[in-house]
This record gives sequence, C-alpha cells and structure tokens, in this order.
Amino acid sequence: MIDQLSFRLRELRDRNNWTVADMAERTGIPKRTLDKYMLRTGASLPGFDALCSLSKGLGVSLDWLVFGSETASDDAELIAFRTAHYVVSLLTEALLRSYLEGRKDILTAEEIVTMTPEEWAQALGERAASKARELLSSGVTRAELLAWRRLSGERSVEKLRDRIARVLAAKEPT
Repeated sequence: MIDQLSFRLRELRDRNNWTVADMAERTGIPKRTLDKYMLRTGASLPGFDALCSLSKGLGVSLDWLVFGSETASDDAELIAFRTAHYVVSLLTEALLRSYLEGRKDILTAEEIVTMTPEEWAQALGERAASKARELLSSGVTRAELLAWRRLSGERSVEKLRDRIARVLAAKEPT
C-alpha cells in the first residue's frame, strides 16, 4: 500500500507538472516530509491528518489516494448511476406536468418544454452534481449504493412507467 501511495503522489506531481515545493504549498505539508512520502523504496506512510491534507490540497479523493482508481471509479460509477436516475425522473416529471397542463409545445425541433437540449443538459447536470454532493456529504457507503441499485434500479423504471401510464389514462377522454 505504501508503494502504491508514493507512486500515486509521484504520478500526480508529474501529471500536473508540480514540484514538491508546489505540493507542499498546496497541502501545508513540509517539502522534506513530502519527499519521504514519495520515495520509490522505503517511503513513509502518512498519518490520517496528512492524508486528509494531501487529498484536499491536491484535489483528489481520499479513496483514490489510498486505494487507487479501481475503488474510486467504482464509487463514482455508483453515484453517477444513482444521480442519473434522479435527473431522469426530474425530466420525466417536467414532461408529464407540461402534458397534464395541455401544452402542445412539449417537443419542437429545437426545444423540449421550452428549453434547448443544451439547457436541459446543463440544468440536469447541475442537479446531478448537486445530488452527488449531497450523497457524498451524507457519508453514503458503497454498501448503501449497491443496495439502492439492487432495490431501486428495476423498481424505478417500473414506477416511472406506471406514472406515465396513469397520467396518460387520466388525460384520455372518457
């Protein structure tokens, strides 16, 4: 683990064209200490406070710093999956609301419910990012994300289809 951590620190330094002094300034960790963390052999293992300073100062997740990209990308994928479901439901709700209001201009050649695809992408991207920050700040665990995906993935599609079917049935003339 120590070898991988020192490798990731060196990789980050090289990728960003930073000097050790740049990293020291960003993290508040003395240059000499950082040098010890980045040795190719016999590197020192940072304590928890130092790991937190490295993560914050260098702009990387603590997961990536300690465990590497596999773990961090798995978590990011789960969070993206959950937030994607959230924003799709927001878009669907907007479309259904417009439909229920009897709007004829739900979809035109340039717009969807009075917004361009670019505006929808930006608005939904911002909502997804906000939801992702909310999940991360709540301390959501991988186990919770996996459980949500297992339980909600199939159900959310069914619930969305049911909602659309109910709206369409209610809108049809009797």
